[in-house]
Amino acid sequence: MTALAFPEFTLAHLDGENELVNVILKRWADARSGQPTVEVLPPGVDVATWKVILSKFLEILGEKGVILGDEHKLQYLDIFSLAENEDVVRGSPCALRPTTVEQIQAILKVANEYKTPVWTVSRGKNLGYGANSGRILGSIIIDLQDMDKVLEINDKYNYYTVEPGVSFFKLYQTIKKQKKAIWSSCPALGWGSVVGNSLDRGWGYTPKGDHSNQICGIEAVLADGTLIRTGMGAINDSKLWPLFRGGYGPTYDSMFSQSNFGIVTKMTLWASPAPLGFKSCHIAVPKETDLTQLVDIFRSLLQHEVIQNHPVIGNILREIGKRGTRAEWWSGKGAIPDWRLDEIAKEHNLSWWDANFGLYGPQELIDFNYRRCEAAFASIPGAKLCGNAYYPAEGETHLDAAAVPYSDSWMQTGVPSMAPIVSIQYRGLDGGHISFSPVVPADGKAALDWYFEAKRICADFGFDFVAGLHLYERHLAHIIMIYFDRQDQVDKTAANALFVELVLKARAAGYGEYRAHIDHMDLVADQYDFGAADEGAGGVPALMRMNQRIKDELDPNGILSPGKQGIWPKRFRGEGAKTRGAEIRVTKNGEVEEVRNGVETVAL
Repeated sequence: MTALAFPEFTLAHLDGENELVNVILKRWADARSGQPTVEVLPPGVDVATWKVILSKFLEILGEKGVILGDEHKLQYLDIFSLAENEDVVRGSPCALRPTTVEQIQAILKVANEYKTPVWTVSRGKNLGYGANSGRILGSIIIDLQDMDKVLEINDKYNYYTVEPGVSFFKLYQTIKKQKKAIWSSCPALGWGSVVGNSLDRGWGYTPKGDHSNQICGIEAVLADGTLIRTGMGAINDSKLWPLFRGGYGPTYDSMFSQSNFGIVTKMTLWASPAPLGFKSCHIAVPKETDLTQLVDIFRSLLQHEVIQNHPVIGNILREIGKRGTRAEWWSGKGAIPDWRLDEIAKEHNLSWWDANFGLYGPQELIDFNYRRCEAAFASIPGAKLCGNAYYPAEGETHLDAAAVPYSDSWMQTGVPSMAPIVSIQYRGLDGGHISFSPVVPADGKAALDWYFEAKRICADFGFDFVAGLHLYERHLAHIIMIYFDRQDQVDKTAANALFVELVLKARAAGYGEYRAHIDHMDLVADQYDFGAADEGAGGVPALMRMNQRIKDELDPNGILSPGKQGIWPKRFRGEGAKTRGAEIRVTKNGEVEEVRNGVETVAL
């Protein structure tokens, strides 16, 4: 059997990170090499028709733009899938890599003609949420990673305009190459798409790190091939497209966030100007119940603009996960007990909760705001606040983000990294994760109450509560990293059951998720249940009914990412919720082991 291999990863610029990623990629490829090859056709398409469709895609894109065979087998799946048979559940016949808007329009013309579902990804690095796997068996993947132009970086108005294939690494490196006085923003892992992360309401760690709220102008292709521009971009040769969101009439930028209403091909994001200084700050508190005061103090500091970026609060389990695998800390069954965590804290001088945040501006302002932080946190017994400040080199007008050591920046300078990927090894060397991401009020008591409830539920399923609490002025993303061993199906099944239970318990507390893995999109969408009991609603919530009406109007053939965020087109709703692939072929060692009709139930 042919050994599979990912292309060498070379994007990272910090010492050792490329090597780290390539070790993990090899592990994934080796595990994949031993698995049977599954070939699947689009739903309702026979072999002869598929050959015609494929020939049309080859004519549009050429051989390099149509991904088949071993490359497709390796790259187009959910690396962190919880299913035992990912290929048979979500396999695709091919992936397409367009480089222009015109090619996307031509692809959609073919998809509409044959009513073949497509699933769009920007770079396919949305690990923990489905990566580059579609919801319907037989979906054709449209991968936009080769549309990777940085179209403009503007440090007068502080914005950048990019295509969907631009990674956070490429954006950062382009800013440096052009010597622009602007700081980009990046999430934990820099190999993902700037556009994709923003559309999925992801975030970074600079003052403009709430990416979805920094969008100002989108270009998108609708299902019928129509090219539209939002806001001021609706004016030909607009001078204000990246500067003013409103435009004239309804505003549609957010319409393309977490939706299947179009394929985004360009986006502008507002960014932070390079500051006159930066101070990396760290606060640690000794007791589990200190979370209440920590959240309340941070909320006040944010609301009074003492802190400019959002703090990230982690618990002791998050910290030890950076230092080694779970087995190095606990060999027993079930969640690590509190008494053992107390021992670890004493042995390694760790706190129960800690948080990182940044201060930005000239030294006078940073010093003043740091004193305000000191005074605020002094009310927590045993709290320890520290920080390291950085200022421009002599003769420079602003601070170079690269001048701040990564160990101090924690991505708060917009410098991308891959270092956090080591955390997936927490529960097994070949590990993975899904993220449970409810939003709760930025209130200390609410945060602590939900923490205790979620921690108990995690322990019931044998998992540790690994916290990454992202705090803003009014809300808190109370993220739980559910790590699992990719080689242990029992572990993955338990992780899935834990996720479902957390969703239901959060809803009972009045909370909903802001983001979900493709396996759980329907479940999470169902929790948004206002109006479900309306007469004639059939149990479908009012917001979802509106989404369905928009979907059916814009995409009558139901081809664009069916089921994304629980939004199903008419053909896949109700009685149409079973899609039938014409054929699934399972081969191993070059021999066909099984041929069958593929039936995949969607809209669970």
